[in-house]
Amino acid sequence: MDNLYASITKTSNIIAVQYTDSHTAQLSNVSISAKDTTLQIGDTVSVDLGYDDNHNNIFTGYVKSITLSEPEMVYTINASNVLVRAMDFFIASADPDSPESWSNITAENLVKNVLALAGVTSYSSDVSHFTFAIHNPVEVNLTSAYDYCHFISSLIAFNLYGDKNGVARFENRRPYVVPGDTPISFSLNNENVITSEYMRSEKDIRNRVVVYGASGIHAEAQASSPYLPAGFYKTVVAAAPTVIDSQTMAQQAADYNLDLLNRLTRRIAVQCIGEPSLETRHTITTVLPGLGINEDLYIYGLTHTWGRDGFTSMMELRD
Repeated sequence: MDNLYASITKTSNIIAVQYTDSHTAQLSNVSISAKDTTLQIGDTVSVDLGYDDNHNNIFTGYVKSITLSEPEMVYTINASNVLVRAMDFFIASADPDSPESWSNITAENLVKNVLALAGVTSYSSDVSHFTFAIHNPVEVNLTSAYDYCHFISSLIAFNLYGDKNGVARFENRRPYVVPGDTPISFSLNNENVITSEYMRSEKDIRNRVVVYGASGIHAEAQASSPYLPAGFYKTVVAAAPTVIDSQTMAQQAADYNLDLLNRLTRRIAVQCIGEPSLETRHTITTVLPGLGINEDLYIYGLTHTWGRDGFTSMMELRD
């Protein structure tokens, strides 16, 4: 059996680690149990785990709480990724008549500027092709930096997340396999899968999207779904009067979200032998004949559980 390995900033005699993340999670989080640590609240912490001959950095973030339990004398350390800084930063202008504002700004630069207010400056983005506040400035006040950036990402069907290296990312990453995706080198099969479950559901389908912009600006996109009754529409509404002041942008937002949401959910829950190279938002080749699965799937959610009893990875996969 391979020997377990874990290396954590300023921490030794590690007992257990649990890491969680998902495509829609606000944050990735890690919980660490250890006998010895000199970490303090607010410190940067990185977690590298796996086996002696196969380990990987899975997390970089900030310590949020530390608990010392007696009589065991065990520390429990909880940490969250870089976006916790944006969640904790509430934007409140000293003068309500002079809030933070920008004009004629792309979505990716708007998110970049708002994150920078919270001190999150390690940032990477895709080109959005959305430009906001063309006619009137966009004003940002009385909201957390994260909530505002998440609002922008949801509006244009982008994904906002913090990666394992402490970088905030704003990407056109759909929660399913798209052309051009390259699966990671590790694949799932009957030799490494412990349990698996296959589920299909129309619960998340939305086949009509309505977008409200500034006064007089609104858009709609809809399409039939083979999984819903003929002529039946499940609707979602996006209201963004402070940022969308162009009819083109409103229609584009509606079209993007319809493409994202008008899909049947195919969910495969898999527990496998622990693998440190797994990452949310990557794809993985999955061959499970018993479920009729032989294809590349998207890693929608991931939980690593590492401890003295072993190392397992639990995933939610989507097509």
